[in-house]
Order: sequence, then C-alpha cells, then structure tokens
Amino acid sequence: MFLFFSNTCNYSKKKHLCFSKLVTVIFIPNRKQIVEANLMDELWWSEKDYMRFQFDSFNEMRELKSKHPTITRNQILKLLYQPGNISYDKHNFE
Repeated sequence: MFLFFSNTCNYSKKKHLCFSKLVTVIFIPNRKQIVEANLMDELWWSEKDYMRFQFDSFNEMRELKSKHPTITRNQILKLLYQPGNISYDKHNFE
C-alpha cells in the first residue's frame, strides 16, 4: 500500500472542496495471479453455470407458456428478461 499526502483545499464563496491527506491504493491482481491462487471459479461463471442458466431459462419460459398459451416467444422474453418494458403482474406466474 502506498500513502500519498496532499493538502489541497479550494475554498470559494458558496462551496468548498477538500481532498483527504491519506490515499489508499489497492493493487488488483492480474490474470496469472488469479489463476495461481485458484480463484477463477470464484470470479467467473463456468460452462456448467451457463448450462444451468440456459436450463432454468428454458423451464421459466415453458412454465409461462403453459399458463398463457397465446403468448409469443418474444413476449415471454420481454416479460421475463426486460421487465422494465412491461408492468409486472404476479398473476402471470400463478
């Protein structure tokens, strides 16, 4: 950790801005260090994770389609994965 000192302070009539005298620097490990520390599985999704996401997504879509047979695939995708575009209604999932 490196410590830098600064006495920078800028005052004006309406507002003022001051910087702390103490700065903390945290070094981020590079990819080689992450691999050596066996942290890849902790930081990134694996192929198995992606397969699980796909499986869960398919089941979610299939369940919604069974409850609303006239809904299209695009409507399902929009409802499930772009919820800001459509108002949420808990009855869609009952």
